[in-house]
Amino acid sequence: MHGMTTYFLRRLLLVPVTFLVITFLGYTVLRIAPGGPIEQAERQLRAAAMGEGGGGGGGFGGAEGMALDEKAREELLIYYNLDQPIPIAYLQWLGAIPKKTRVSVGQEGRQTDPPYWIEIDAAWTNYRDLRDRWEDRQRQLKLRVIPGGLSRPLSTSDRSGDDEFWARVSDLEALAFPGRPQLEELLATRDMELVGLTIFLPISAQDIIRDEALAAAVQAREMAAAAFDDLQSLLAPRGYEANRIGTFYAVSRGYSGILQGDFGKSTTYSKPALDVIVSKFPISVYFGLIGYLASWIVCVPLGVFKAIHHRSTFDTASSILVFLGYATPGFVASLLLLLVFGGGSFWNLVPLGGFRSEGWDQWWANGEYLRCIGDQLHHTLVPIFGYLVGSFASMTVLMKNSLLENLGADYVRTAFAKGLPEKRVIFIHALRNSLIPITAGIGHFLGLLFAGSFLIEKVCNIPGMGLLGLDAILQRDYPIILATLVIGVLIRLSGNIFSDLIWALIDPRVRFR
Repeated sequence: MHGMTTYFLRRLLLVPVTFLVITFLGYTVLRIAPGGPIEQAERQLRAAAMGEGGGGGGGFGGAEGMALDEKAREELLIYYNLDQPIPIAYLQWLGAIPKKTRVSVGQEGRQTDPPYWIEIDAAWTNYRDLRDRWEDRQRQLKLRVIPGGLSRPLSTSDRSGDDEFWARVSDLEALAFPGRPQLEELLATRDMELVGLTIFLPISAQDIIRDEALAAAVQAREMAAAAFDDLQSLLAPRGYEANRIGTFYAVSRGYSGILQGDFGKSTTYSKPALDVIVSKFPISVYFGLIGYLASWIVCVPLGVFKAIHHRSTFDTASSILVFLGYATPGFVASLLLLLVFGGGSFWNLVPLGGFRSEGWDQWWANGEYLRCIGDQLHHTLVPIFGYLVGSFASMTVLMKNSLLENLGADYVRTAFAKGLPEKRVIFIHALRNSLIPITAGIGHFLGLLFAGSFLIEKVCNIPGMGLLGLDAILQRDYPIILATLVIGVLIRLSGNIFSDLIWALIDPRVRFR
């Protein structure tokens, strides 16, 4: 038993390591994947603008050019920790290190110390004036801010020298859109970039020396940056900070993440992500439990009967049915059932979808319990058929093969030799040991209970965990996606250990070393 204890302790110690690796990979993929929260918000903004405008117009500009204002963008960046490097943001999301929380300071908050805020307003006004001066010069000279400095539009004089390079650039410019990817790659070799139809190149020290207007613009930018730093240095000692458009925040730091039970707020449902998952979880448990029990009730007797009548006509005929079920996905079986019996083509015997009828709660409140039970069973038939088909073949074949193996074992031949009745040998001795592989799979079933089958739920329009996860991915609802990942990983890791524990308890031959 000491060896088994050591084995399970090692497995338990691996749980947090595996959890951290899986969740970090999932978090990283979401961070680097296109279509993040900023893009989603801008897409919704454009869609709203096009809806208000009747969707007409066409062409360029208009809603296509709309983007979030600076304040909204900054708020989203901070809310989703997108302003932090991925490792830091992950640890803050996990709740392992404190993260910054900002609350806007209104007029009431300023009343606590008017002289202080007068000084802050003066510092802000100074920064704003310097910033406006810099932005005016930036617009006049058409400058762009790039990592590490500024860039300016390419002038005619810049095309002198290296005739071969600039001839290639001219040829690609003449190709217009088809030549744009090659042109961008060519310009990148000289640290240039193509913005619209204009080529920009980084500003050098020689440019600043030669051009007084450019030197003045660079100086204005540096003065604005210094003024903003001075403003922040006045705010920081009292726990405040400002953004570049004049909003002041009270800043606090604290632990708020997965370890503290904070899974974030769903952007789709406008509710805590954990509350949304808890509301969907009973539906997946309902169908998962019934589907699993139905699989046992159907597949175990069928597998036993096939093993007893091995190579008989029944075994051959049922094998065809088994492998037909193996080749048919559960959601396809549910879809076919809906097409045939859902009123679409032939008979109207089952509902087209949903967990319950719309008036179910009212019937229950009125005491019509039998009607509620009948309606629930009516909506259960098609999804359970899909779940049953999904595990029908594997469990039946596993039961048959396991029983055949045990029927050929020495202890069964010995029981027959002692004259024990056939039924007793099969159903008491052989069957009990043949159920061990299936029983040990109960732990893995816990994962199915939580995740559900999003394809079956989609086909049958069941608002369970599977459909919730699918919709969250399609709508980029990051809190729901990550919360589903966290809970799913924990359940699956626990299920794996539970499976090993069950196997060790029910099978005395198993000893983990």
